[in-house]
Amino acid sequence: MIDPPPPDPGLEIVVASRGISKGIAQTDGPQILVRPEIGIGAFRIGAYAKNVTSATSDGEAGLNFGASARVAGFELSASAAWKHAIDAAAGSDRDAIELTGSASRRFGRVTLRVNLVWSPDDIGGTGRSFYVESSASYSVDRRTTIGTMLARRERDGGPDYTAYSFGVSRSLTGPLSAELRFHDSSRSGLDDYYRARLVASLRLRF
Repeated sequence: MIDPPPPDPGLEIVVASRGISKGIAQTDGPQILVRPEIGIGAFRIGAYAKNVTSATSDGEAGLNFGASARVAGFELSASAAWKHAIDAAAGSDRDAIELTGSASRRFGRVTLRVNLVWSPDDIGGTGRSFYVESSASYSVDRRTTIGTMLARRERDGGPDYTAYSFGVSRSLTGPLSAELRFHDSSRSGLDDYYRARLVASLRLRF
């Protein structure tokens, strides 16, 4: 009988000058995201909580279950998440299921990734939602990475849009890293959440 691998706990804390989700802003000001996780071999279970600025809730929390594998040089992962709107407004959806799949492959210093996210009925006033994101990153050195992203989101109960971003991230010391990234979308004239912005963030990961 083979003993299972020991649990591998982790904790990630992100402080950003503005919260970004699926390519657009979700806060008027700074956002704090806390994400604990436990990995057991190829499987993981995690949770998260973050503040949001929304007419339908004051924040978001959730649980997720996922697995990953390496196949023919590709890093594959899939997860299912339960999302909960904190202090949701009357008439809006408090809970939702979200399914995510991703594939990435490294070619020397370049890493290419595709990420798909689908929900049959998202939280708040959004119904069915589908999001696809492609990204490329380049390792300048062992501590510095530059990258770009192009994404498309189509949904019921909200405008469809295309989003893109590019930026640089750098490992500072130990578990601490920093990122500076420019974001914009095809619906920048709609309202402030879709407009161009430069976002700075610090990430602490144990």
